[in-house]
Amino acid sequence: MSAPTDAFIDNFVGGAQRTQEAVTSAVNDAVRTWTDTLTGFAGGQPTLPDAQVVVDRWFDVAQTVLDTQKAFAKSVVGAGTQAAEVVTEQATKAAETVRSQTETVVGQATKAADAVGEQAASTARAARNATAKKS
Repeated sequence: MSAPTDAFIDNFVGGAQRTQEAVTSAVNDAVRTWTDTLTGFAGGQPTLPDAQVVVDRWFDVAQTVLDTQKAFAKSVVGAGTQAAEVVTEQATKAAETVRSQTETVVGQATKAADAVGEQAASTARAARNATAKKS
């Protein structure tokens, strides 16, 4: 594989792993918070969680997931952009090489055609001069 493709795959895999780790961590934190809240003992009875804490924690988890997904999407887009730039650069270099080689071939063909034309003209002059001497 090419370097841009390898970099793209590495970014994709790394982003997926970071997303999985962030989601796992956020969910574990949320469950731990909920569990701690529910298992607080007041006279042997679990207490009910504070609704505000539960809502805040839930949205913190959602925000962490979204932030991680956003970072991952940016890395994928960045890798795609980088790959497109590399391909464009390579295509431009290839086109320049083809243009240069075409100019060289055309120049050589022009020189060869000129040489053939000169040779033909020289031969025609020699034939005309030989005919003129015989007359």
